[in-house]
Amino acid sequence: MEKTKMILKIKNMKSIITLAAILITAANTYAQRPYSDSERIHDHNIEEGITTLQLQTLAGKVPILYSKGYLVRAKAIQSIMQQCVAFYEKKFSGAPFDFQIFLLNYNDWQKANLSELVSYGMSDAEPLINKIFMAADKKAVGKLFGETDNSPDSVLSDFDCIALHELGHIFLIRYNHTNLYKMWANEFLASYFAICFFEQNKNYPGLPQVGETGYTPKYRTLADFEGLYTNVGAQNYGWYQAQFQNLGYELYPKFKTRLIKEFINNASPSGKKLDPQVLLQHLAPEIMNQWLKGME
Repeated sequence: MEKTKMILKIKNMKSIITLAAILITAANTYAQRPYSDSERIHDHNIEEGITTLQLQTLAGKVPILYSKGYLVRAKAIQSIMQQCVAFYEKKFSGAPFDFQIFLLNYNDWQKANLSELVSYGMSDAEPLINKIFMAADKKAVGKLFGETDNSPDSVLSDFDCIALHELGHIFLIRYNHTNLYKMWANEFLASYFAICFFEQNKNYPGLPQVGETGYTPKYRTLADFEGLYTNVGAQNYGWYQAQFQNLGYELYPKFKTRLIKEFINNASPSGKKLDPQVLLQHLAPEIMNQWLKGME
């Protein structure tokens, strides 16, 4: 499916692999399963780390705690997040949306014990502690793969838009207890959460896609993704994420946010608890079966 506006232009193979590796680092922090003891320790260490920081606060529906000197960027991030929250509050009554955003410079990122888990520059969701972490330096991701973003802090990049995917994880897992227990489905639905907003707010750049014309992935089935996850390799992982987004764009015109409600209801105590693939094949057999053929 052609989505020219949403495709991130990557200059060379090295850049693709580097960017996808960054996405893998972030993906490893998502709540894909019940929390293990090590994950709880990790979140505790983050909580301890942020208590040592001297941050400023931008009050609002979505409060942002930010490193000194980044008020303009904090306002830009807060604007899109509050618009997204307002959008979903109209669609889903009762969602608390009581999360915080931490917009940190590199030194504060280190002090918050995030650096060993998430490359500085990528957004990171921590559903257990209800927080999203973002880089105050908007050039940070570009520096990792040789690109420079010279736009002012008042302008959001497509990398910044990944934060809405992160909010999708918090919305589904923390607020609605909708852990699908399939890694591909959790990634797909978090991106779909962001897609629903961006399709109604096209003045934003939207989610970046990682890929390359003519690229032939070594792994392409959902079974491979579930079995190997980030071990499919950096470039191949980026290909998978692009396919999940493509599926989202195919489904959006028919379902819009109703698809999210279908997943929440299916996972509820009174729901049928169908496998995510079975649920999608039931709801949109033609679209899902055609998409699955491309994943063979």
